[in-house]
Amino acid sequence: MSNKIQIGVMGSCSDLRYSKIIEKNAEEIGYWIAKNKAALLFGAEKDFDSLSTAACRGAKKIGGLTIGVTYGEGRVVREKSADIIMSSGLVRGGGREVNLVLSCDAIITVNGGSGTLTEMLIAYQAGIPIVALKGSGGWSDKMAGKFFDERKRLKVNSASNPRQAVSLALKLIKKQQIKQRLFLAATHGNEKIGVEVMEKVQKKYKNVDWVIGNPYALKQEKRFIDVDLNRSAPGNIFSKEYEMRRAAELVELGKQYREVIDIHGTDADTGIFIIINKFSKENLELAISMPIKRIVIWESSDRFSTSPLTNCMPSGVEIEAGPQKSLQVKKQLQEIIENIITNKKTVGGVIKNKEFYYVFDKLESDKIVPSSWCEFKRVSYGGQSFYPLLIGRYSGKWCYQMKKISWSDIKKRF
Repeated sequence: MSNKIQIGVMGSCSDLRYSKIIEKNAEEIGYWIAKNKAALLFGAEKDFDSLSTAACRGAKKIGGLTIGVTYGEGRVVREKSADIIMSSGLVRGGGREVNLVLSCDAIITVNGGSGTLTEMLIAYQAGIPIVALKGSGGWSDKMAGKFFDERKRLKVNSASNPRQAVSLALKLIKKQQIKQRLFLAATHGNEKIGVEVMEKVQKKYKNVDWVIGNPYALKQEKRFIDVDLNRSAPGNIFSKEYEMRRAAELVELGKQYREVIDIHGTDADTGIFIIINKFSKENLELAISMPIKRIVIWESSDRFSTSPLTNCMPSGVEIEAGPQKSLQVKKQLQEIIENIITNKKTVGGVIKNKEFYYVFDKLESDKIVPSSWCEFKRVSYGGQSFYPLLIGRYSGKWCYQMKKISWSDIKKRF
């Protein structure tokens, strides 16, 4: 995609006798496209004026870039104000329209007869956002807010005025430019499992996006260089501390994706589970969609100005895998990642097969952890019943304490 956004305006030719008000609306659409520094593409006709060319004139009023695509040979067209005329060499009524529509990041339709309908259908099949000006008549009115077939792949969006139409088109373009998924690995340099697994996954799926969170700490095989990277978000690009600068870079990168999955490893015998640090509807939906049975809600404290990386992503969760040196755990983690990439449905994606836990406290003690305690197995201590997590992994702590919660309890939060 070029740096300049390209928006097409499609509409009736003048032989359909649209009103001056509708023509004025088309001009305003062109104006707002140019005002937002986008390029306007339109069907340049050799015989008739049209609502497309009216949009061109509106854009040229403030010096916008306009590109006309015409049919047949030659670049002589009726509208003389366009900056560029492209001769498609193709017939009118399907051929030229393919070139025109496929060159757009989004299209806006005004009124419209059979030619506009053809352009809308081309955009629909190609997944190009469509915005129809409601109240302008023609196919724009007929299709505004609707789908073309039962597949419901792409809705024809409805706008009530020219400025709203352009604003909506720009919003839809931006949404499409956001990539699907980013994996983080080795956010802690002493957790290599994510890197080892992602390197194997990348050999099978070349288009997977992943990045090493803390490459310097990974090279030195230590948890971090200056401070814990997973407690440094949103970060500070001007900080003297490496992890604070790196956190700012990763947060900015994560904003380009719909979801971020941060892979962690532990030496504890936890198996593989999900951690939700920021309890939001988006993060919960992401966690549920993944083929992992156990979901731990571990909300970060508001007492600190920094937080885990996934807290600052549009949607993000952590995968914790342990023991991280286990070949079986590595194999299982790789299968999970590959299932996520290929969007395969598994029984793990069904609510009734999920287990939900909530971290409510930590048990601090310098004593030896009881040998009978196991990860995710309920224990009683000091008159309290709970599920332990990360037993004996941190100095001065026996474990973190969890309670098991139901799906109905979770739904009450939203």
